[in-house]
Amino acid sequence: AFALFLAFLVWHGNLSSPLSSEEIELYASELHKRTPERSIEELKKLLANDKGSPIFMVNIIKYFDKPVKLKGQKNNVEAKKLVKTYNNYVGKFLIQHGSYPIFLGSALGGTAAAWGVNEEDSEGWSEAAIVRYKNIRTMMELATDEEFNKNLEYKHASLAKTIIYPTECKIMPSQLEYLVFFIILSTTLGSQLFITLRYKKRY
Repeated sequence: AFALFLAFLVWHGNLSSPLSSEEIELYASELHKRTPERSIEELKKLLANDKGSPIFMVNIIKYFDKPVKLKGQKNNVEAKKLVKTYNNYVGKFLIQHGSYPIFLGSALGGTAAAWGVNEEDSEGWSEAAIVRYKNIRTMMELATDEEFNKNLEYKHASLAKTIIYPTECKIMPSQLEYLVFFIILSTTLGSQLFITLRYKKRY
């Protein structure tokens, strides 16, 4: 049971270390190639804040209302269906790297409140999602992955607008590692009790 829980912690990223100086240099350089409008120094400063802890990416999404299509496609497709190709690839990558979505919700009507933004930009959202990355390293591995960048065209073609920003958790009542710990603990104790009772009946 201990080995099983330890394996989970390794997958989940609870034993992760912060980015090394070499990794910061590498990822800053790779990101600068993809977003040349951001300076390498700015990217290095962002990556240097890594503590090895989980990152929660907040996504605010607005899909195109009318069907869309990629170059080379014959027919227009509903934006939510088109973006599934992107989501499927990202979903597999996340699970393989100890990361996963923790929230996905549909918008209910208009924006309840907004300050300091254009009224047009603050309205018309479709969905909100929060994705847990086990650390910045995993987020950078995805951002610099060639297959991920190929699949980005499905996202770009599907979204009319989006806001995406990383956050660090301060309060979250239910965390998966605690749930997994108690599941493994209760299963182990239950199994041990069952074995003990069978042994007593025999002897």
